[in-house]
Amino acid sequence: MTWRKFTAYKSSPSVDTYPTLPSDITWMRLLLGLAYGISLGYREITFDATLGGSIGLIMGLNVIIFVPIVYLNYYLYAETSTYKALNFQGSPNALALMILIWTIFITMLHENEENALTNAVIQTAVKFANGEEDDVVIADENAPIAEESEF
Repeated sequence: MTWRKFTAYKSSPSVDTYPTLPSDITWMRLLLGLAYGISLGYREITFDATLGGSIGLIMGLNVIIFVPIVYLNYYLYAETSTYKALNFQGSPNALALMILIWTIFITMLHENEENALTNAVIQTAVKFANGEEDDVVIADENAPIAEESEF
């Protein structure tokens, strides 16, 4: 990353003057995804769910996509038409990083449920390995069946 080129106000970079701009924008998006994932996870831990869940995910997607676009168009005045797919470069990777970090925080918050699930899966796998398939209850046979409806 060339900081001088990346932070030059109204430099109007093009593919000829700044060929590494797409990779630098990808790094910017990854840092935004990391920061927003930590922010979402911290809000879940402190039970401040103002932007948690799907709203937090959508807001994170907006931050990851639109902050670099605004930076390119209104700070650098980049000639985006000379680049190939610059506006969304690295967005899927940054979104995946944000969700990964958020998932790590959620998993740390629900450690007891994770341990219970792990124990249940291990017990079921051991029963199947020992040939005790009849002892494993997949679903309750006496559970009521929901009526068929169009919804």
